[in-house]
Amino acid sequence: MPRIARKDLNTSFLHVMVQGVNKEYIFNNTKYIEQYLRLIRENKAKYEFTLIAYCIMNNHAHFLVYTEDINSFGKFMQRINFLYAQMYNKKEKRCGVLFRNRYQIEPIYDIKHLINCIKYIHLNPVKARIVSKCEDYVYSSYLDYIFNKGATQSEVMINIFGNKCDYLELFNQTNEKEFMDIDNSYDKKYYIVEGIKEFTKENSIEIVEIMSDRERLKQLINFLKNEWGINYIEISKFFEMSRGIIDSLKTK
Repeated sequence: MPRIARKDLNTSFLHVMVQGVNKEYIFNNTKYIEQYLRLIRENKAKYEFTLIAYCIMNNHAHFLVYTEDINSFGKFMQRINFLYAQMYNKKEKRCGVLFRNRYQIEPIYDIKHLINCIKYIHLNPVKARIVSKCEDYVYSSYLDYIFNKGATQSEVMINIFGNKCDYLELFNQTNEKEFMDIDNSYDKKYYIVEGIKEFTKENSIEIVEIMSDRERLKQLINFLKNEWGINYIEISKFFEMSRGIIDSLKTK
């Protein structure tokens, strides 16, 4: 792996969040959390990405990953969430969707963003008042950073920080308030572009063809809304269309 420039990490670094539908507690006991982590460990090697940080909470989970193949990572997320939902629904005697929309993504653009993201993920259980210190929460990668093992010893992290990085000292120099929760604020433009890529690939059509075909455009807009969770206001801004035009293209 070539050395990664600290000033420009590019969007191979992704902050990812999954959440229970209607914010339900889908990881509501230790057995369920351990099962989700087991699925991650068992399936990770089959896909092309590096898991840098994670934290599993009661109704959502955060991951920070490095991947040069977002499609491969997407297949990984699809697989573990499908397997987990299948298991959870059987045990809870429920049916239907378990996860809210798809996973959400925020690309990481620079080293400060990366460090704040790792710190933000590990602080989740402290902010939720589950524990008073990050090291007391066992369902995150925080202890990897404390003991300099696991995630910190991945090739990608060594290329950025070197072999003997003091992560705690590094994180103390940053401010987690500068990093917002992607449930409330994430790169919508990036998310829309990924949705368009999926739609055009699935339908073997170019975006220029869609823009000149009202029915196809209607299908795309509603695909972004229903499958990717993008609201109509953001779609309107992205395509530079009036709300009136967007309203006319909504599925009735």
